[in-house]
Amino acid sequence: MDSLYKRFFIIDAFAYIFRSYYAIKHIDYNAVYGFTNTLKKIIDEEKPEYIAVSFDSVEPSFRNEIYSEYKANRQEPPEDLRPQIPLIKEVVSAFNIPLIEKSGYESDDIIGTLAREAQKESVQVVIVTGDKDMLQLVKGNDVVIFDPGRTSEYLEEKDIPGYFGCKPNQVIDLLTIWGDSSDNIPGIPGIGEKGAKKLLEEYQSLDGIYENIDKIKRKSYREGLENSRDNIAMLRELVTICQDVPIDFSMEKFKFSGIDNARCQEIFTRLNFKRLLKDIPIELDKCTVDYALIDDEKKLQELCKKLSKSKMFAFDIETDSLEPLDANIVGISFCTQKNDACYVPVAHIHQEKAWQEVVEKHLKPIFANAEIQKGAHNVKFDYAVLTNRGWQCANICFDTMILSYLLEPNENRHGLDHLAEKLLKYQTISFESVCGSGKKQISFAEADLEKAKQYASEDADICWQLYDVLQQKVTENDLQEVCEKIELPLVRVLAEMEKCGIRIDCELLNNMSQNMQRDIDALESEIYELAGQEFNIKSTQQLGYILFEKLQIPPLKKTSKTKSYSTGHDVLEKLADKGYDLPIKLLDYREVTKLKSTYVDALPKLVHHQTDRVHTSFNQVVTATGRLSSTNPNLQNIPIRTDMGREIRAAFIPKEDYTLISADYSQIELRIMAHYSEDETLVNAFLKGEDIHLRTASEVFDIPIESVPAELRRAAKSINFGLLYGMGDFRLAQELNISRKEARNYIASYFEKMPRVQIFRDKIIEKTKELGHVRTYFGRLRQIPEITSRNKTRQKQGERLAVNTVIQGTAADIIKLAMIELQKNLREKALQANLLLQVHDELVVECARQEEQQLIDVLKESMENIVSLNVPLIVEAHSGPNWKDAK
Repeated sequence: MDSLYKRFFIIDAFAYIFRSYYAIKHIDYNAVYGFTNTLKKIIDEEKPEYIAVSFDSVEPSFRNEIYSEYKANRQEPPEDLRPQIPLIKEVVSAFNIPLIEKSGYESDDIIGTLAREAQKESVQVVIVTGDKDMLQLVKGNDVVIFDPGRTSEYLEEKDIPGYFGCKPNQVIDLLTIWGDSSDNIPGIPGIGEKGAKKLLEEYQSLDGIYENIDKIKRKSYREGLENSRDNIAMLRELVTICQDVPIDFSMEKFKFSGIDNARCQEIFTRLNFKRLLKDIPIELDKCTVDYALIDDEKKLQELCKKLSKSKMFAFDIETDSLEPLDANIVGISFCTQKNDACYVPVAHIHQEKAWQEVVEKHLKPIFANAEIQKGAHNVKFDYAVLTNRGWQCANICFDTMILSYLLEPNENRHGLDHLAEKLLKYQTISFESVCGSGKKQISFAEADLEKAKQYASEDADICWQLYDVLQQKVTENDLQEVCEKIELPLVRVLAEMEKCGIRIDCELLNNMSQNMQRDIDALESEIYELAGQEFNIKSTQQLGYILFEKLQIPPLKKTSKTKSYSTGHDVLEKLADKGYDLPIKLLDYREVTKLKSTYVDALPKLVHHQTDRVHTSFNQVVTATGRLSSTNPNLQNIPIRTDMGREIRAAFIPKEDYTLISADYSQIELRIMAHYSEDETLVNAFLKGEDIHLRTASEVFDIPIESVPAELRRAAKSINFGLLYGMGDFRLAQELNISRKEARNYIASYFEKMPRVQIFRDKIIEKTKELGHVRTYFGRLRQIPEITSRNKTRQKQGERLAVNTVIQGTAADIIKLAMIELQKNLREKALQANLLLQVHDELVVECARQEEQQLIDVLKESMENIVSLNVPLIVEAHSGPNWKDAK
């Protein structure tokens, strides 16, 4: 490229530092984040050949010597902005961009000098700023202004009249007349923006204005000019950018050579800039190992000898389906040490049935051998595939996905490829490179055997290498016991629950669907009648128009992105509470349509063709507190407080001659809080077996427990659970439909009568601020970065998360341990029963009718005695012909 067309970008640092600080809310290091994004945008989109960043000097400017009041009105930068400045300079350095600041000079002067010098080098100077003062530097197409985020165009000399309202050579005079209140430059009193532009238009320059002062008709203009005559030279000097700052200039010095990815990665990781981290390319290693292919019986025998002598191996199973019930084993890879992995093809298209039998004969005993430790990534899938095909899989000792999750439960990416890149700086072979993509994608059984071997063996190898890294970190973070006593034993329990599934009454659901459709049709008619017209009820835009424009209902809020009327559930609920009929019907409509599409119509489609049951997937590495979640279907979201939600549960039924038993921990989270806080009122209430909400109502409202009316018990229940997780007076007032003053009084009374609850909360918060993380009763870890945020909203959120995690995480650990204990007891007692579902604090079991009472006893024993707290754990267990009636 000819040097004439090369560009030199000079960035006015503080223009974008302050803009970022005030524009970006709710994240830590907001100025650093915003400024970095601006730098990235310039580099990615403009691709500058030369670049510099200019900073103001911390020392007073030479302008202070000219005018002692210069910038005297400036306030100190916000307290949380000051520590961000060194970090921004660190980012600039990591981007390999020269940072220029000069004692006694401002950024404008440095930019002016750099621009003047660069013009001698025949480059185009692009001044990156939003400061109007910089317009005086614009020259033709050689020196231009660019303000990313506000415009994609460069502002050239020809654009100044339309943009600023004066000729390019009048900019300094216009700035002199105006002054600058932000810099405490007085300007000429009595002449505003329009007046200044009109005078310059008529008399061409400030000198011309003074030469014709007698012709100026407006008295205030003349007086202002006369009174400022002696100060004009000083005012002009104050607004004029200096272009001869003593800078050692060399164009080569500003040549952009690319950012330092490693340094940027370190900074962004430290500051938790996850989105920016995604954009940083990392130099990754790629596969250079030629793994072994085990394709005859002799090699297979040698492999089995090697595995038998090994204390532990990593393995990975390749299948023809991602559903364990449907999956056939296509191949198995093994690894016993770094870079020493192999692949055993089992059912590739060219292989005969006899070979599969040979593989099973030799490998089944290896997997069943309890003396050999085994591990994989997402081992629940591999375990399920093996056991569904009649194999045993004994002594699972690690799962790298679980290890990653235990270390970073807030993260949502624990996949093998991501961890390889993150922890090993290694790029794995993609599935698409082996099997293709889109319509042309083939199955793994059809893949080229050489490619399949490398892909599968690498998975086992990387799993082994990740185990080395993650296991050490797990030990260092005291998470070994959580892993060995809770998460790994749970793998087998969950796999067996998923395999078992639960029966669904499809006929009942079909009838429900028809009834719901009639309800939906009726609601649609009522909604159209109330709206006065037909419209698309599911269109938020059309609904917003109907509610807030046609019906003139006062809008409560607008969406943050599109600024359109918000018609969310919370808005409709508030409008319904105010007595508006249409929002009431809309809420009913949304509830029915959602339940119909999500469960009533969806559940029959999930029934497996071989088992006639629905097999949900339990997710072990999703929630930050340690709770399980489920998908296909999501059992956690079936509402239990509405009639329709309860009716959906009636569709979950046992097999013939069996019954369902639901066992639910009673108020487990409040009991955990009582244990931790050791509050006498709470502890004694639970020890005596009192109704905890009645006891709370009695204490808070100062009335005898036997005289507490139902409405005050309901209020006490909201207080108990609300204050447990840091609910404030505003939310409590909304929940109970009372004034904020009353809510504040309730909260004050609660903590006065049960003071150790507040002490417990405060201790958790204080310790979390000190350590940066919390732990459950059993040692599960969760980082709470929000709690040390400079942003008060995020800090409060962090405080709530800290307390929530201790309580909810402990409850999650307890029910996981109970599941493991229950499964063990079911096997030992040889009961005709299967654990089917886990939802929050509830377990659902299917058992033979004649063993119903025995199973209830086993359930209560397994769940209530799993841990010894200061208060008893109580389980309520009921049986029924379906899930609804077992509650």
